[in-house]
Amino acid sequence: MRQRADWRVVFAACTIAMQITTDAAGSTTAMRTTSSSSTSTNSGDAEASPRFVDSIRMQQTFIAWPARHTVRLKCRANGSSPLRFQWLKDGDPSIHRRLQPRLKTNMWYLKLKDLVPLDSGKYTCVVSNAYGSINHTYTLRVVEKSRSKPILKCGYPRNASVQLGQNASMTCIVLVSGTLPDFRWVKWDDVPSTYPNSLDFERGSYILVDPVQYETVHVEGKYGVKVNIRNVTPKDFGLYTCYVSNHLGSDYRSAFLSESTDRWKGSEDTTANPEKNYLAKDHNTESSLSAETNVTLEKPSPKLVLSRSREAKIPLSVFIGVLSTWAVITTIALLWCHLYHKRITATKPGIEI
Repeated sequence: MRQRADWRVVFAACTIAMQITTDAAGSTTAMRTTSSSSTSTNSGDAEASPRFVDSIRMQQTFIAWPARHTVRLKCRANGSSPLRFQWLKDGDPSIHRRLQPRLKTNMWYLKLKDLVPLDSGKYTCVVSNAYGSINHTYTLRVVEKSRSKPILKCGYPRNASVQLGQNASMTCIVLVSGTLPDFRWVKWDDVPSTYPNSLDFERGSYILVDPVQYETVHVEGKYGVKVNIRNVTPKDFGLYTCYVSNHLGSDYRSAFLSESTDRWKGSEDTTANPEKNYLAKDHNTESSLSAETNVTLEKPSPKLVLSRSREAKIPLSVFIGVLSTWAVITTIALLWCHLYHKRITATKPGIEI
């Protein structure tokens, strides 16, 4: 009985030992399998082609950035090493900037400092390795905000000549403006004596044209406002001024609207000279008025009007300066005479009695 019990103990011990050996072998195989699978996965990642990391953010392709600021264009990517980055501007790998002579174009980002309008364009980031390449393009537009008063374009508005009952229009174009300018069209009651040298908007006699007659226009890449005068009447003829302003200043330009008649077509082009054109219109109006009322009205000649305007242009400061100079010279002369007389009286010897 004891011998059978000993054999059972030995058999149980052998069974346990074999099971432990089998489990150890299975775990070793599993570890090898796991190791081989991880190795194959790593080798698969190591041989991957480039791909962008933040593809959602890179869906933005158009970037508007203010001038004199810094912008940073990014194209971070993953893939097998080594990754090569190359930035192009409008397809050209050589990006030259005067303010950045050492600009790096082989990084995963492109940093442009102190932007100027010339920096606007298409910037392409090319990422490549031994297994492929990808690219992404940004369209950069540098917005420059000029800080200046409005500047109107020369040649606008232009003199217009129409017949009664017709429609007329004048256009005013802004070349430069720091902010959105304010347009005002003015119709003068009479031609100011200071025209064309200057116009006095504070003390001048004029009326504002109804903004309903304004129309926004786009001429040669610039914006402006056109005033439309429909069914022209005699009171619509005269001098018109386009006044444009913003918080930095103002600018203005003027033109004449005159009546077009056959009487003036054969002689000279009155639209070339605004003053003659306006005077010609007044002459026609007064001639018709004198014919109806049997009263003779005489209109001064243009030379007389110009001479009077020149006389009126003599500055008051010059007149005051002349008077002041004369008063100073007279005072000095009287003072000198007084001192001279006093000196003679003091040096005269006394009379003994």
